[in-house]
Amino acid sequence: MAAEEDASKKKLFAASDVAGHSSRKDCWVVIHGKVYDVTRFLEDHPGGEDVLLHASVSGDATEAFEDVGHSTSAISMMNGYLIGSIKDYVPPSASKDETIGSNDMPPDFRRIPGKKGPPAPNTFLDFLLPLFMLGLAFAAWYYLTFIAKS
Repeated sequence: MAAEEDASKKKLFAASDVAGHSSRKDCWVVIHGKVYDVTRFLEDHPGGEDVLLHASVSGDATEAFEDVGHSTSAISMMNGYLIGSIKDYVPPSASKDETIGSNDMPPDFRRIPGKKGPPAPNTFLDFLLPLFMLGLAFAAWYYLTFIAKS
């Protein structure tokens, strides 16, 4: 809640304003409609500065940010770089949802990932290896029970 209040006190930018800040000396990134000046973080970014520069050039870096799966400490660090938000921000996934599915479908349903395809077929080794291990265990038991005693 406090982060949202801080964001509302920050400056509002147009998307075209942010597009001009995509160099090593001046790098802004848009994530979830918020504008972050990450210029002084470029060298410290664990993924390298090229990742942030690419995100800056691409416009909205929300999907790329979510795909990586940042830690909670990384997310909390972002507040130090927040400089404002995008005026009339529309998430990129919202425009895709309208074209892919109909409006009578619940939004959560459209975001459920489908199956990637059929499971890999079982190979002969999937059956042979457990049988081999069972035979090896039986042989060890037989040896230790009957042969090693004599």
